Amino acid sequence: MLRLAAKLLAFFWRRADVSAEEAGPELAEGDTKLKTVQGVVTRYCSDYGMIDDLIYFSSDAVTSKVLLNVGQEVIAVVEENKVSKGLKAIRIEAIFDSYEGGEEDHNRGSQPDVTTSCLMSLGEGIGLLLHFHMLAPHTSVLGFQPCKGDWVEAKYWIRPGTWSSEAVAVKPLRYKRVDKVCISSLCGRNGVIDDSIFFTLESLKLPSGYMPRRYDVVNVVVVESSQSCYMWRALCMTPVKKREPSTHSESTDDAYGTLLLENKGGVEVTRMTDFGTLQEGESKTMVVWIENKGAVPQGLVSCKLAGWDKTKQFSVHMPGKDPTPAASAISVRGEEKGFSGGNASLLNSYRKSQPCQTLEGSLRKSREGTPDDCAYKGGSGEGEAGLPKQAPEPSGPVLPGGKTSVVITCKARNSGRCRELLLLCFSDFIIGRYLEVSVVSGEEVLIGIREPFSWKKSKSSQVLAPTKTTVVVTTQKRNSRRQLPSFLPQYPIPDRLKKCVEQKIDILTFQPLLAELLNMSNYKEKFATLLWLEEIHAEIELKEYNMSGVTLKKNGDLLVLEVPGLAESRPSLYAGDKLILKTQEYNGHVIEYIGYVIEVHEEEVTLKLNPEFEQTYSFEPMDVEFTYNSRTTSRRCHFALEQVIHLGVKKVLFPEEIILQPPQVVGNWSHVPDTRNEEQSTTKKNDKTGEDQTQHTTKETHVGAKDLLGMVAFAGEQTCNTVNEAQTPKAREEFFNPVLNENQKLAVKRILSGDCRPLPYILFGPPGTGKTVTIIEAVLQVYYALPDSRILVCAPSNSAADLVCLRLHESQVLRPGAMVRVNATCRFEETVIDAIKPYCRDGEDIWKASRFRVIITTCSSAGLFYQIGVRVGHFTHVFVDEAGQASEPECLIPLGLISDISGQIVLAGDPMQLGPVIKSRLAMAYGLNVSMLERLMSRAAYLRDETAFGACGSYNPLLVTKLVKNYRSHSALLALPSRLFYHKELEVCADPKVVTSLLGWEKLPRKGFPLVFHGVRGNEAREGRSPSWFNPAEAVQVMRYCCLLARSLSSPVSANDIGVITPYRKQVEKIKILLRNVDLTDVKVGSVEEFQGQEYLVVIISTDPCFGALLEYSITNGVYTGCDLPPELQSLQKTCVPQATPDPGRPCPARLSLGEQGPGPHTPPH
Repeated sequence: MLRLAAKLLAFFWRRADVSAEEAGPELAEGDTKLKTVQGVVTRYCSDYGMIDDLIYFSSDAVTSKVLLNVGQEVIAVVEENKVSKGLKAIRIEAIFDSYEGGEEDHNRGSQPDVTTSCLMSLGEGIGLLLHFHMLAPHTSVLGFQPCKGDWVEAKYWIRPGTWSSEAVAVKPLRYKRVDKVCISSLCGRNGVIDDSIFFTLESLKLPSGYMPRRYDVVNVVVVESSQSCYMWRALCMTPVKKREPSTHSESTDDAYGTLLLENKGGVEVTRMTDFGTLQEGESKTMVVWIENKGAVPQGLVSCKLAGWDKTKQFSVHMPGKDPTPAASAISVRGEEKGFSGGNASLLNSYRKSQPCQTLEGSLRKSREGTPDDCAYKGGSGEGEAGLPKQAPEPSGPVLPGGKTSVVITCKARNSGRCRELLLLCFSDFIIGRYLEVSVVSGEEVLIGIREPFSWKKSKSSQVLAPTKTTVVVTTQKRNSRRQLPSFLPQYPIPDRLKKCVEQKIDILTFQPLLAELLNMSNYKEKFATLLWLEEIHAEIELKEYNMSGVTLKKNGDLLVLEVPGLAESRPSLYAGDKLILKTQEYNGHVIEYIGYVIEVHEEEVTLKLNPEFEQTYSFEPMDVEFTYNSRTTSRRCHFALEQVIHLGVKKVLFPEEIILQPPQVVGNWSHVPDTRNEEQSTTKKNDKTGEDQTQHTTKETHVGAKDLLGMVAFAGEQTCNTVNEAQTPKAREEFFNPVLNENQKLAVKRILSGDCRPLPYILFGPPGTGKTVTIIEAVLQVYYALPDSRILVCAPSNSAADLVCLRLHESQVLRPGAMVRVNATCRFEETVIDAIKPYCRDGEDIWKASRFRVIITTCSSAGLFYQIGVRVGHFTHVFVDEAGQASEPECLIPLGLISDISGQIVLAGDPMQLGPVIKSRLAMAYGLNVSMLERLMSRAAYLRDETAFGACGSYNPLLVTKLVKNYRSHSALLALPSRLFYHKELEVCADPKVVTSLLGWEKLPRKGFPLVFHGVRGNEAREGRSPSWFNPAEAVQVMRYCCLLARSLSSPVSANDIGVITPYRKQVEKIKILLRNVDLTDVKVGSVEEFQGQEYLVVIISTDPCFGALLEYSITNGVYTGCDLPPELQSLQKTCVPQATPDPGRPCPARLSLGEQGPGPHTPPH
């Protein structure tokens, strides 16, 4: 009986789509009744069946893809029709003998497997989805209730006869207790402890009567969890020291607001008080009617505005009276009867909870006046003698059945959405009404929506597929400037895996190894599956961009297709890609033409199709079907997975111990000069000293590194005792770059020496610390000191690879005969900068390029060498710059070409910043979004250990060098990321002349602090058939800031020194239109990728307001301006550094960094 009950409970816990109403034994729903029954399948065909010969069901009602048979025991939710009394099962769950809900039943011969997983989603009160294992609440242990993002260890098993897996027990992967830490921030129901531990009141266990407050000192128990940029989540909290309590209870704010807006005393007030959309300079008047429907007269004491709108766009007056401006300070005369103290308290409490309460004015009960006084104090509204102005006086009481009115005028002055509060003060109560307006500027009209958004999807497939005739191009016009043999196998996507994804079947039924921790035995199979999952997602996503009824344009003998979203790679097309054009169906027949892309330009592609079709095409509408053509990189990754096995478990992929090797190069390293006080020039705009984005992936140290404490000294002893210096190459006595700092020189020394090769050496380079400068020096030193070396330098993107090539070119040490830049076949020549074009020309011949001593390419294009037969050992040194942005299989492509005996691998990057871009949710869930750099830094040999290596930057210097001297930013811009991501270790070493040049700019909210966070209430929009978003209000504000900077009287900034970063292509387009209109076309506007490695004196970021920590940092430092803050952040503004008068320009969610020489690390991917 208990087992039966367990089955019934498990059924409802597993089914997240079963509503609460259906959980009862019998419920009415319209003309039917629902009940839950248990029975046996007595009849079953392919698409329907019967239970107990009484209950009909269709195959669609069967859950979890169960394969039913006659005799199968099931639980069904049955629908009974009131009229016919017929029974029909709408949901069916099979019962298996192997699933009894008890722990003993799992020991029936097939033991549950164990997986380490991250919790991906949470059902609505029903259950959890854990890496696509269904998880019922009773499976948690020790009172641990998992939340989304938690890292857990789960036991699971695949249910026999079904296509699903289920977790049977779960516990936190890591947990610990942390004592006496301070609550550093609190925003709504979420907060952060000690800048590193996330908590939410929804899942936090607290002592009775305690509510966390900012600056409380607490003890917490935490579990490992991925929560934005934090890696721990608090489970329970106990206070050690509480902050002084506030007189205001935030829990009653909502109740006060609701009460304030209610009609009272029989008085009804107009509720429609939205002025709609006005243009700047336009005025509009609205009448608010007040009707007394009660039995007693009601005295309207005064009507006033709360002063939320700083720009005073609203004014209020009685008919026949002069208008009263919004910021006027109003007080009821002593002889008039005011509202009661209780009402004043109610209004006062509500006011504190609302946004826009940042002015000096406040409605509150005067401590020195009578209980009936209603006082409103305000700075700008006081008279010359310091006395408040009077409110419009009502003509008299409102009699029962009578009406009176208040006239509200809105004069649109400031673009954006604005809200004000109208207060109607009666003798015994207050009634409030929101006044709202959306103001648009003339510039916004210029870039407004040109045509309504209409995303044309392809027509749904018909039941009866029409007959078709396929016409192909006589010669396939692939880019043929290279004729390369290809030894790469196809690695086709398994049909069964594709079926699992398309039909949403549990992926573990295809590859159970996905649930295991990554190890050498499952390395190839696991990553191969993840690569296929990413490809399947790309194919599915590409189908969403198919278009119907489009018309092509003619360009000579060729046809041009407009593809909205192409500039944002939605979809992504390259020269040589295939697509299909279909005619409209006629008499059940269509003709499809196979075409190839021969040129891509912004949002248009030029096609090569059948010549006859090109000549006879007369602009009739066509359907377009895109095909997935980008398997080359994936195939190279698959091939690399086979090649890197020779690198071994303990050598490269899963290093466990350090085995010291004789040094490759010796030199006098004991007298490296201390360059701590030397300045490193950063005036060149394109210096690559940092990255654009951050991603918090800090790892917790588990294993002590005391056993490795003496290895640095030991490595030095080996140099003297075991190496014949006469046979070992010697390094240059001088560095090519004389201004390298101490850490940079030590990193170069370690790379040259290669003490731990082939273990990868990691150069950990936070933003602006000169990581690429160090790579350049190391490449030059290896080239000079080791004549037999062949160096491969890779990066995930063309921009990063181009930058390395450019810096090596500018060193004037390497010439085109020594260095080559290999590009992908599909790359357009116009995207290559002139300085490196000579190196690119040599790279067109891959056979010839493979013999150069220094080869620069992307990680993917390194696979070109596989195609000409280059194999293991061809390269002695492989450098991967920006390694944190490459997926591990992508990073393996160049690594598969290195010597497994004496090869030296250098991974340079920052695991705290932007990681690999993975679009498949399944592939992300199982780890494809973790770079090789990040994974290695979580292993024991690479872990941070302040005890053992405190004198060496807290990392083993034989394996990791962390650069901490920042040459880019002002201290105000560096403080927050240093605290959040880099253990407060970043040092400010930027050129003071550069980073302080705009500290006196007249529009800074706080002088001497080069940061502006400008908030806006704008509207997101799309237009035409483009999927890209834009925000006109933000674009206008960006333009205005550019004008203010370029035309500043005190410190004008050249347009060439201003960079604007925004994630959406359409926003880029709109901002460029505005800048062109004000003759500022030299301002660089682009996405994050376009700013790779570039530095600007001023950086403006226009994006969604999703920087919680940055917003709080800006508020507390008095540099926030623009629209009003949400209620939970009001208290921060009251305690912040006093800020100057806000800029009267348009509020915008733009982070304006002045004196920062590159894009900041807080821009999120979109």
